Amino acid sequence: TRQQFLQFRAIAKQSTTPHLHIMASPHTPTRLSVIVPIKVSKRATTRNSFKRLAYDSAWKILQDKNLDCIIMFKPIALTKGPESEKIVHAELQSVIF
Repeated sequence: TRQQFLQFRAIAKQSTTPHLHIMASPHTPTRLSVIVPIKVSKRATTRNSFKRLAYDSAWKILQDKNLDCIIMFKPIALTKGPESEKIVHAELQSVIF
């Protein structure tokens, strides 16, 4: 719920990259959420592919860390393709705690 999100945001460690805003806090078991706003792309298929990309990349990193993590894409237009995938993957690698 919105109330739970606001409470989480108040205690979470936050980190920002050019395309992502990441919030994380200790929690057992590990949970992951990805938010891709319409401003990133108006096409649902593109937004869904970015969600899948973020889930696949982040889950490999977070699996053993016992964190609650929310990954929010910033409303900057990205195009679906290998260059965007490399950017997102690199940003996740460098920021996830």
